[in-house]
Amino acid sequence: MNTISILGSGWLGKPLALAFLTKNMEVKGSTTSPEKIEALKNSGINAYQIAFQPEFIGKTSFFDSEILIINIPPKAKALGEEFHLRQIENILSECKKSEKLKKILFVSSTSVYPNIEKEMIEEDANPSHFLFMAENLVIDFCKNFRKQYLVVRFGGLMGYDRNPCKYFSAQTSADFSRVNYIHQDDAVGAIASLVEENIWDETFNIVSPEHPTRAEIWATCSKNTKPKSDKNRDSSKKTISAEKFSQKSNYQFLFPDPLAFKYL
Repeated sequence: MNTISILGSGWLGKPLALAFLTKNMEVKGSTTSPEKIEALKNSGINAYQIAFQPEFIGKTSFFDSEILIINIPPKAKALGEEFHLRQIENILSECKKSEKLKKILFVSSTSVYPNIEKEMIEEDANPSHFLFMAENLVIDFCKNFRKQYLVVRFGGLMGYDRNPCKYFSAQTSADFSRVNYIHQDDAVGAIASLVEENIWDETFNIVSPEHPTRAEIWATCSKNTKPKSDKNRDSSKKTISAEKFSQKSNYQFLFPDPLAFKYL
C-alpha cells in the first residue's frame, strides 16, 4: 500500500485525503488544531497534530511516507513573508530525516504572477515573489536529495462554502476583468490525477479552462449571497493559462466554467 502525508488537512487537504483513501492508500493528515484530530480519525485518516511556528512541533513519523503534500496556506499578511519561507525550510529539514520519502508536492498559488493584462504561463512567475522562492526551496531540495517534486499553482479556490459572491461589492456589476477560479472538486481531482498518472518534476497552473468576467458571475449571484458592504476589492488583471496541465495530464475538469460552480 502506498503511503501519503498531507501537511494541512483543512478545506482542501481533508477532501484530498478522502480521495486518496478511496484509492487504497494509507493517508496521514495533519492539523494544527487538537479539536479536529477526532474528525480526521473518524474519516479514516491517520491524524497528526503538526505545526510549524516556524519551528517544528509534532511527531517526525508523520514524514515517513512515500509522498508528502505540503498544503499550508501562507499567512504573509499576518506573520510576514519570511515566516512562510522559514516554515518551508523547517519542513524540508524534517524531510531529510525520512528514509521513506520519495516525492514532494507543493501547493502554491497563481499569485506568483504579476498583476498585468496578460495570459500567464508557468515561466511568467515573478522571481522575487515569496511563494516562488518557496517553490524553489522545494525544487532545489528534491534535486539535491534525489527526490521528485511537483508544484501546483491553483487559482482562486472556490466551491461549496466558498462563494465569490460573498467577496463582491456592487461595483462588481461593471467589472469586466476575468476570473481564474478552480472548484474544490477539480483541485482535488487534479492532484489525485497527477499522482495516479505519476507525473512529477513539473510546475503546473491549475485553473478552470473558462474565464468569465466578474460582472458575469455577479449576474448569477442571488440576493442571499450578494454582500451588503460597498467596500470594493482590487481585481486581478491577469488571465492564467492551464494549457500545460491539460496537455500533460488526462484529467477532465468537472467544472470547466466557473459560472456553473456548485455552492452550498
